[in-house]
Amino acid sequence: MAATRSVAGNPPRVVSINACTDQLVLKLADPDQIASVSEYAGSPSFSVMAEVAKAYPKNQGHAEEVLVHDPDLVISGPYTNRATANRLEALGYRVVTLDSPDTFPGIRDNLRRMGRLLGHPERAQRLIERMDRILAAVAAELPPENRRLRALALRPNGVTVGKGSLLDTVMQAAGLRNVGRELGAGSYRELPLEHLVATQPDLLVLASSDTAQPSLAQGVMHHPVFDALESRREPVWLPGRLWTCGGWFNAEAVARLAEHAYGIRVDSEE
Repeated sequence: MAATRSVAGNPPRVVSINACTDQLVLKLADPDQIASVSEYAGSPSFSVMAEVAKAYPKNQGHAEEVLVHDPDLVISGPYTNRATANRLEALGYRVVTLDSPDTFPGIRDNLRRMGRLLGHPERAQRLIERMDRILAAVAAELPPENRRLRALALRPNGVTVGKGSLLDTVMQAAGLRNVGRELGAGSYRELPLEHLVATQPDLLVLASSDTAQPSLAQGVMHHPVFDALESRREPVWLPGRLWTCGGWFNAEAVARLAEHAYGIRVDSEE
């Protein structure tokens, strides 16, 4: 049965089938608007809205799971199974696909778009203004370009990132010169730990979903190559929930990095 409620009238009931759009829906929608979110929404290592997500039914992104809720609106992301979206659209459901932004202008656009879709543009604007206040406060305290630290992000399995990734955007906003850019890493590149000696970063950013992952958060610290680095600055752990998806919470990631690197203290808590 296709949706019969008017999206143009009362705020729409929504199903999100994407891990990143889940968080925007959970933050911006009224509780009674949310019919279901993806199974990843409840993961505290991935989602900043994991606690809120506990209250809602979960889905695995299948059309059948959406049909049960008969929503007014289905929100998907660029990596959502296209077959699911096609089937839902064929049945008369409105499916909107949001981008996966890797810049702060893109994040602002996504927030505004989601706010309009849910009927709460003012909430989106408040989030944007808060995010921008944090970014501006950090930027005002950063040292000159020639005194900024060279930082290398390490993800599980020795993966690093360069220009074109959201994590690079976060690092740049925190005043860090991303070594991944020097390596031409793009959004993804494997980097054997032995190559750390050649890059000689001032700071390691351990970008992991969970501190309990010994392959990254602990393994780097005990790997022999770490002793060969000239810098003895303590690495900083940046939880995956703050940089995997684009959202207002990326400003908290910027604040954490800036505080660790330069002692800049900005109130980034909600």
